[in-house]
This record gives sequence, structure tokens and C-alpha cells, in this order.
Amino acid sequence: MNRLEAVVLVAAVLLMAFTVEVLRRRRLSESYALLWLGVGLSALVLGLARPVVDRVSEALGIAYGTSLVFGVAIIFLLAVCINLSIHVSKLESRVEVLAEEVALLRGPIDGLPGPPDHGGPEGAPAPVINPDAVG
Repeated sequence: MNRLEAVVLVAAVLLMAFTVEVLRRRRLSESYALLWLGVGLSALVLGLARPVVDRVSEALGIAYGTSLVFGVAIIFLLAVCINLSIHVSKLESRVEVLAEEVALLRGPIDGLPGPPDHGGPEGAPAPVINPDAVG
């Protein structure tokens, strides 16, 4: 085993240990923990099967096995970024809806003026908005 393989194996083990620790502290969801544990396991396999990577890269016409690994890693990280962007977009939409609902619920409580008078007869009560019916 050469130095590169040893570094890859150590990095893979550290990644998996870090993932388990972050999951244990409930700072990472189980689905993402499985993803990163899979990455660590893949790195272990790549570290142990470097001749296979070299043969596959040679068959694909890529000069070095490390170039193939880095290319696949970049594509993987782009996919993770797109996935996280989709999740952030969904969460932004949910936060916007929740903020609107909270504003409707807190309006009368915080001393904001009630609903506008729609020109009804003098002394007629203002219409009451049911927050459950809004939205």
C-alpha cells in the first residue's frame, strides 16, 4: 500500500466517523447521513481497488485514474448542490406561507387596526376574518 492509498483510507474512515458523530448529535438527518456514509464507503473501496480504477480509466481513454475519480466526484457534488437547492427553495416557500399565516394571526393581538371598514351602515360591526379560512 502506497502513501496515496493510505491517505484515502484514513480520509474515508474519518469521514464516516464524523458523519456518525454528527448524526448522533442530531445535526444531520438520516437520509443525508446515509448519503455521506455511502461516500465514505465508496472512498474505502476506491482506496483498496486502485488498480481497478486505473483499468477503468484506461478503458475510457482517461490518462489517470485520479482524473476519473475527480471527474465523478465533481459530478456527484453538483448533483448534491442541485438537490440542496431544491430543498432550500421548498423551505423558502414554506417559510413565506408560515410568515403570512403568523402575520394574519398576530394582527389583532399586536394592536394593529382591524380589517378595513367596507362602507357598511354606521355602527355596523366590521366583518370578522376567520384565520382558519384564509390561505
